[in-house]
Amino acid sequence: MNNTLFKLWISLFILFSISVNSFSQRTCGSTEKMNSYFNKFPAQKIIKQKLEKKILSASSDYSKQSVIIPVVFHVVYNTPEQNISDMQILSQLDVINKDFNRTNTDALYTPSSFNSIVASMQISFCLAQRTPNGNPTNGIIRKQTNQTEFQLYDTLIHYNSLGGSDAWDTDKYLNIWISNIGGGILGWAQYPAAGNINTDGVVIDFRHFGTIGTSVSPYNLGRTTTHELGHYFNLFHVWGDNYCGNDWVNDTPTQEEANFGCKSHPHISCNNSGDMFMNFMDYTDDNCMNSFTIGQRNRVWSSINTYRTGLITSDGCNPVVASTSNASIEIISPEGSINGCNNPIYPKVLIKNKSIDNLYTCLIKYKINSSAYQYQWWNGNLSQNETDSISLSGIAIGGTSHMIEVELLQPNNNQDVDTSDNYAIKLFQTTGGTSVNINLITDNYANETSWYLYDANNNLIDSSGNLSNNSHYIYNHCLENMCYKLVINDTEGDGFCCNYGNGSISVNKVLNNQEIAQLSYFNFSDTINFCISALNNTEIFINKIKVFPNPTNGILFFNSDFFMKDIPIIAQVFDLGGRLVFSEETTEEEIDLSNFENGIYILELQQRNKITKNKIILNKP
Repeated sequence: MNNTLFKLWISLFILFSISVNSFSQRTCGSTEKMNSYFNKFPAQKIIKQKLEKKILSASSDYSKQSVIIPVVFHVVYNTPEQNISDMQILSQLDVINKDFNRTNTDALYTPSSFNSIVASMQISFCLAQRTPNGNPTNGIIRKQTNQTEFQLYDTLIHYNSLGGSDAWDTDKYLNIWISNIGGGILGWAQYPAAGNINTDGVVIDFRHFGTIGTSVSPYNLGRTTTHELGHYFNLFHVWGDNYCGNDWVNDTPTQEEANFGCKSHPHISCNNSGDMFMNFMDYTDDNCMNSFTIGQRNRVWSSINTYRTGLITSDGCNPVVASTSNASIEIISPEGSINGCNNPIYPKVLIKNKSIDNLYTCLIKYKINSSAYQYQWWNGNLSQNETDSISLSGIAIGGTSHMIEVELLQPNNNQDVDTSDNYAIKLFQTTGGTSVNINLITDNYANETSWYLYDANNNLIDSSGNLSNNSHYIYNHCLENMCYKLVINDTEGDGFCCNYGNGSISVNKVLNNQEIAQLSYFNFSDTINFCISALNNTEIFINKIKVFPNPTNGILFFNSDFFMKDIPIIAQVFDLGGRLVFSEETTEEEIDLSNFENGIYILELQQRNKITKNKIILNKP
């Protein structure tokens, strides 16, 4: 048997034996966690079954009900990167509000054959404005932990004493924990009547939460939280977690199994007219999910009215009006001269309550040099003259001499009676570079792969071989502002994507996980050239838009939702030698490359200060 045939046979075996557990596919732990709970507490399973009977026999029409649910976000972080920004949290809140009210812009991509059954869930969400004790809050809790990661089958993340964060009253608040989850799990939720009241809520990995910051493709559009909230409201996976299984919803098509990636309609199984793979309760990529159904809405509302009634009557979205508010702020760090890898900078500030009333929340506004202002809410409990130190989310810097400005706003969601000490400024200097991660995902034959990182003077900085199959490696480097090249090799000349696995390599800034360069397709060897610059007026995004089909036979389409409407887009195509081979100004979403030779090209789309880059493969018959 020749080497290629042997590889093909092994790849097919691996595909059928381990693909469900592959780190590159969506993995939800909700059903497994529920089953584990019932195995430990079989009496609770009987209670759940009785609840299900009640839900199934309840009213079937909830078209006129609506609710606004207060949400508490618990950010449990071990590293500064995991301490995600308020803006990332707000981006997730925006996604679930749109998804649960069917105002998401991609709802129009639902196949027309499903238009008669798709529906709004009529559920909205707010950042909690008051605590269970009636004190002001912003609905965001931040807890630093010694736990490097949390596992599906433990409950550590739900308790302060175990390195997590205590839930707020789970009858009246939706609790969502964000942290580093182990085992390749994207997230999980607790089904109604399927767990302890103190662990009730949703847990999401920080790399698959929201739409900005640390969120990583293909689960970077906030749909992991949408999916897990479906479980929280008692929805099952559309395939019923079984071969042609039952999800207890009457209008979702019976389907054979989970769908991954993006499918084309109709994708037929179990004698249906097409799987509803764009349903939020399937396993497809974030940009391929867009819908709930009428039946799912009715099941959710029946579950709320049966088990989660406290969410309907909760006053958590109502703000507290405080009589006096007085707080001050000062900068702890950065200050003086800082050596080492210091881009990004993670500022630290000290706030003090000067009011006779306790301080429960405030907003911190800050920037370094001429950067845009960043905002971060603080939430806690300080009596008069008590202080608290706060680590702020990272911010990029350029140069060596800097000025940081911070301002305290809205103590207890009110105007400060004395604003003279609400502002602080400090100068500092830095030497060093930018913190960068090389992310390498190996295929089924990692022993064939090796990589080398060189600086502009061709000096070797780092390299690696002896890799394990189907693994994700992260190599951190502190790089000065210059250009670099990353060489990737495969001894057999078949690369690492996509015949024998889904390998890839990318370079990302630690701050916001910004992708600088990426490579998936190559043969024996390829080189990624990239440059490090702390600040850039032009935003460059890699694979930010969807380009299809890819590979293409000549006609290429792209989704322009990323750009502003009615403003021309400059489309340019480069060969791998960097030569410009195509350029046009367009307002359409189609490019014709039929006259070019087969090969790999780089598509660059630019509108004003935004540039996107995608690798495309031309493969004409």
